[in-house]
Amino acid sequence: MNIRGLQEGIEIALHALRQSKIRTGLTILGVAIGVVVVVAMASVIQGINASFDEVVEAAGPNTYYVTKSYGVEFSTGLEEEDPAWQRRPALQKWYAREIERAATIENAYASADLSWLTMTLKAGNNETRASILAVPPDFMQTDPGDIVAGRFYTQPEEDAGAPIAVIDSATAYDLFAPLDAVGRSFRIGNHAFTVVGVYKAPPNLFASLGGNRVFVPYNTGKKYLLRNVRWISFEDLIWITVVAEPAVRLARSIDEIIGRLRAIRGLEPDEGNNFDVVTQDRMNELWNQLTVALFTVMFALSSVGLMVGGIGVIAVMVVSVTERTREIGVRKALGATRRDILWQFLVEAATLTTLGGAIGLAVGAAISWGVDTFTPVPASIPLWSVFAALLAAGLTGIVFGLFPAVRASRMDPVRALRYE
Repeated sequence: MNIRGLQEGIEIALHALRQSKIRTGLTILGVAIGVVVVVAMASVIQGINASFDEVVEAAGPNTYYVTKSYGVEFSTGLEEEDPAWQRRPALQKWYAREIERAATIENAYASADLSWLTMTLKAGNNETRASILAVPPDFMQTDPGDIVAGRFYTQPEEDAGAPIAVIDSATAYDLFAPLDAVGRSFRIGNHAFTVVGVYKAPPNLFASLGGNRVFVPYNTGKKYLLRNVRWISFEDLIWITVVAEPAVRLARSIDEIIGRLRAIRGLEPDEGNNFDVVTQDRMNELWNQLTVALFTVMFALSSVGLMVGGIGVIAVMVVSVTERTREIGVRKALGATRRDILWQFLVEAATLTTLGGAIGLAVGAAISWGVDTFTPVPASIPLWSVFAALLAAGLTGIVFGLFPAVRASRMDPVRALRYE
C-alpha cells in the first residue's frame, strides 16, 4: 500500500460521505459518541484525581486517622443496619490525649463528623442546610481553609461547650447577607448558636461539593446535636486526627499508636483490632478502586458507541462494495492485486471512523473546557486519551471494515465486469 493508494482510499471515503450523507453520517456519529465519552470522562476523572491528591497532600505526609471503621467514615457512609460496624466500641475523646503522649506524635485531636447528616439552620426569615463538624480548636492546624472574618473558637470555649459556631462563607451569605455574620445568631432546631468566625474553604472540588459547612466545638456538638437519633451515638462518629513527628517514620508511629489503643481497650494478643488506622496510602487505595470503576464505566459506554459505529461501517462498506463491483473488476483487470483492493476498502473504512474520532475529540474537548470553566472540577484532557480515542476509532474502521474489504478483494474480475 503506497502513499498514492492511501490518498486514493481517503478520497473515495470522502466521496462516499458526500454521496450517502445519512448512512455515513450515522456511522460517524456512532464513533464520535464513543470518542466523546472517552475524552470527556478521562478529562473529568483526571481533574477529580488532581483534586483528591490536593486534599490528601494538604493534610501533610505525616497525618493519619484513627476511626471506628474505615469503611464507614471514609467510603460507604453510615448504614443503620450494619451489625459489624455497630459491634465495634466507639472511640473516646480522651484517646486523643493518650495518643498525643506518645514520643512519636506531634499532635492528636478528636472530632465528630456529622457531615452525612445535613441540618437546617435558621436566622430570622432565612434558612439553609449545612453539614456539621464538631471539631476542636486544633482543627485549623491541619485544615487548608482560612478564617476570613472573626476567629476560630478557643480551648476554654471548647471545654465549656459554648453554643458558638464558625460557618463557611456560603452559609454566611445564605443566612445573613448583606450583613456581617460575626456576632449574629442562628438556630439548629431549638438551639441557638452565635457566629464567632467565617471560614473559607480552599478552592478545591471536594470542598465545593461538600456543600455548606458549620464547625462547632466538640463538646458543643455532643451537648446539642444528635439527641434525637437513636440508632447511633455521638461517639460513634468520632475520628482522631494524628500528626506524627516529622523526623519519625510513619510506620513506627502507627505501630506505637496501635499498641497504645490495644492496651487501652484490653485486647488480647490473638484478638484483631476493633478500630481502624487510616493512612494516606489506604485512602489512595480506596480512591484508586473507585477510579478503576469509573474507567470501567467509561470503557463500557465508549464501546457501545464504537460498536454502533462499527455496525454502520459494515453497512456502508457492503453497499459501497456492491455499488462499485464493476470498478473492482476493472481494477483487477488492469493488474490490481487482492491486497490492493483489500487495503483500498480498509483505508476507506478507517477514514470514516477516524473522521468520526476527530469530531468526537473536538466535542469532547469542548465539554472538558465547559466543565473546567463552569464547574468546580478542574478538568483537563490527558494526552493518552487523545491517542487512545483516535486509535480506537481507526481500529474500529479496520476491524469492522475487514469483512466487506475481504469480500471485495476475492471478487472474480470476469463476473465483476459483467455486473449490472
